[in-house]
Amino acid sequence: MKNWIPVPGSKKETIIRLALEQFKEKGYEGVNIKDLAKEANMTTGVIYHHFGSKAQLYSVIRQDVEQRIIDRMEGAADTVSDPVNKLKTALVTGLDATIKLRVGRLLCEENLHAADKIEEFVLQLLEGSIEGLKFIVLPSWRSILAAIEYEKIDLDQGRELIEWLFQT
Repeated sequence: MKNWIPVPGSKKETIIRLALEQFKEKGYEGVNIKDLAKEANMTTGVIYHHFGSKAQLYSVIRQDVEQRIIDRMEGAADTVSDPVNKLKTALVTGLDATIKLRVGRLLCEENLHAADKIEEFVLQLLEGSIEGLKFIVLPSWRSILAAIEYEKIDLDQGRELIEWLFQT
């Protein structure tokens, strides 16, 4: 949960809004702070003043996006009691939310700048399951996101793949 909400129309809100769009479109490596500042009609100094670095700006955005996805995943998982179906339901819901919010590129790339909240949530759901399953489930989910993002498969095929992973 955010511990602050940027004031609408403020420089901080403008930076976050524009940076989110750029990170969604280009990924972390593709975003250039000089270009972001130019689009925001600000100096790079203003961005660094508010966020300290590109990595910290990315972390703010990534954590907010992850929390939005987790909120949906948790809600869906809470409707199911069976642990396997709970995980499957959460992953399908997360997939749907990611595509709806158009943040697939952002979430399929590794987060080197902060703890990955989605990974932590999935690991909680995996507690007590088969040892090592974490090395299959989350990377598979991210691969499905990437395949959808890069138009190798569509959303329905992504859902089918998650269903297939959980066949018993």
